[in-house]
Amino acid sequence: MGASELQQPQGLLREPVTMEYARFVAGLGYEALPEAVATVAKDQILATIGSCLAGSRMPGAESLRRGSRILGSGEVATLFGLPEKVPAPAAALYNAGTGQIIEWDDWVLISHTGACVVPTAFASGEACRSSGRDVVTAVVIGNEIAGRTSRAIQRGAYLGNGMPNHQAEASLVAGHLMKLDPIALARSVSHSAYLAMENCFLGWASDSKVLVNGLPAMWGIVSANLAKEGLIGNLDMIEHPAGYLATVSEEVDHAELLKGLGQDWYTLTLNTKRYPSCAYNLAAIESAITLNARLGPQAMRRIRKIVIQCPGVTIYVSGRYHGFEPDIRELIRDDRLSHMGLCFDAGYAVAAALVDGKLTYKQFLKERIFDPEIERLHGIVEYRTDPDMQKAYYKDYQYGSRVELHMEGGEVLHEERKQLLGARDRTFDHVEKFMEGAEDVLSYSQACEAAQALRTLEKVQDINEVGALLRPRNG
Repeated sequence: MGASELQQPQGLLREPVTMEYARFVAGLGYEALPEAVATVAKDQILATIGSCLAGSRMPGAESLRRGSRILGSGEVATLFGLPEKVPAPAAALYNAGTGQIIEWDDWVLISHTGACVVPTAFASGEACRSSGRDVVTAVVIGNEIAGRTSRAIQRGAYLGNGMPNHQAEASLVAGHLMKLDPIALARSVSHSAYLAMENCFLGWASDSKVLVNGLPAMWGIVSANLAKEGLIGNLDMIEHPAGYLATVSEEVDHAELLKGLGQDWYTLTLNTKRYPSCAYNLAAIESAITLNARLGPQAMRRIRKIVIQCPGVTIYVSGRYHGFEPDIRELIRDDRLSHMGLCFDAGYAVAAALVDGKLTYKQFLKERIFDPEIERLHGIVEYRTDPDMQKAYYKDYQYGSRVELHMEGGEVLHEERKQLLGARDRTFDHVEKFMEGAEDVLSYSQACEAAQALRTLEKVQDINEVGALLRPRNG
């Protein structure tokens, strides 16, 4: 491609989006955030770190820890739930990976943000000895940029968890904490997004899935540092017809990219998962947990059929993992795939929640995946599209489900939730999620101390003080 081909043709001139983002990022301070926005961001940080702590208990987390050593040594940034500190890019890779490894994350509008934005901000903040106020501001920046870039490409091939837009916000999150000027910030986006990452859906059934956030988090920090040291990059990488968004999406709505920036706070649209699994499964999971409490363990043996009534999209997401040859369970048993595919399988989540009365990281360990009763119940799940839930999903973003248990003798028991717990119109206390994630990682007293510090991050002078609370103490 010649230089003339990279010039924008007449009629295709675009708003200077990358530079506008850079100026927004350079100029935003904590004092400019509405109180509600700062509160949501602190809740997001709490919940995301809770996800990371729980994820650190998964077998894949140890592989992440050991594998990221290739990025070098140096006690700079915290690995949540582990005693050591590592270089910031390695910490971002590890923490973003563990934040995603059981799908216990969040989303702003249609882009899953927390598992990328929070680890990037925290690792960069520790490296720069940033204040808690600056880290909260960086998280808001990540949400605001991700919310807009995702809306711009929502008519393309990717949605939600598959959105390939994190390379746009990660470098800006890191660059804000490095206090880069607007030119360097724009260049950081160019470096971060030049090798535009898309994800292969095949990898959603293996631990490769954690890299959808882990790689942009790691590379965003590196890219910001390259720009800090003067490496020249394009100043229009996001919006150019031969740039980032045009590379990852066949449809780009440029009107969405700057809409309401700095006035309409997309952070306020945050949805946070109360249980680990795909968001489409959460109402069914909550229903199954309630049914467990109603029935008791002995009655589980009397279940002859489980029917999940739900929007069609739930069936679409869950059904894709039933077509594996050989069966996905056999592939998991032989370590050819990981638990990850089951995070998107509503039938598995409902079966495990019915038997155990809860859904945590433990239900995605092999000893529970291959529990005979969970296997039996998983095998008798049927799905049916509910027309009203289908309409409610597309009209009002209602993620509803009803779980019906057809019992021996003909009795039918059911529970229904019209919306998932954690949606912006049905919230919960995010300290609950943090404490659950920390349960097997930190002592109770240390977890309480860490939760309080995260709840009041605006009072923290150096984020390293909080990092110390997220590393297990000796003894």
